Amino acid sequence: LWILTFFDSENPEWGVSELARHLELPKSLVQKTLATFAQHGFLRQEPPPRRYRLGPRILSLARVAQPALARAAQPYMAQLAEATAETGKLTLLDGGQTVIVAAVESPQSLRMTGRVGERRELHAGASNKVLAAYMPWPDVVRPLEAHLPANDPVFDRLDALKEELAAIAARGWAVSTGENEEGVTAVCVPVYDMFGVVAASLSVLGPSVRMTPARQQKFLQLLRQTARD
Repeated sequence: LWILTFFDSENPEWGVSELARHLELPKSLVQKTLATFAQHGFLRQEPPPRRYRLGPRILSLARVAQPALARAAQPYMAQLAEATAETGKLTLLDGGQTVIVAAVESPQSLRMTGRVGERRELHAGASNKVLAAYMPWPDVVRPLEAHLPANDPVFDRLDALKEELAAIAARGWAVSTGENEEGVTAVCVPVYDMFGVVAASLSVLGPSVRMTPARQQKFLQLLRQTARD
């Protein structure tokens, strides 16, 4: 299962020898493991040069992996997307990273997509920073050190990031522009569970040219109401 996690957007396919070297595991072990996954549809082997990619069985699992919160949120998110005419997305924390678990896209032809299943780091983007803002600071830094290269610029501005997250937690919302994708602005609020703990972040995102300050304020009110609902 750990081997499967190395099939991602940056490395969608692997050859046996290449993956064995990357993992520092015996080639025979990696070959048997990949062949077993392929036998059951979790991987598929492309024609020559016979590299492996994720298989259709993964899609079947993904359809039933949606958290209960995401299923419950879907009708409210549909109303949010209709009211804002922009894309709404629900994001959860998972293993020190964030993952989009539900999305309803804008009806407009120029729109942002909510890529369900996409994983991000905690330091950039409104939906990610809202989740990080309510975490103990060491729990924010630790996964950054694990997932980012040591020379990443974020490590030169950790003090500024800590202050920004404290400000987000104090006011209860975040706005970001172009932090993960150029030309995209997002407005985001936390979603609390019955115990008052932040369980997810809910955001509206759209092209920055449409996300004027006035619309951001309007969306913030809609987001807060939808998060409460």
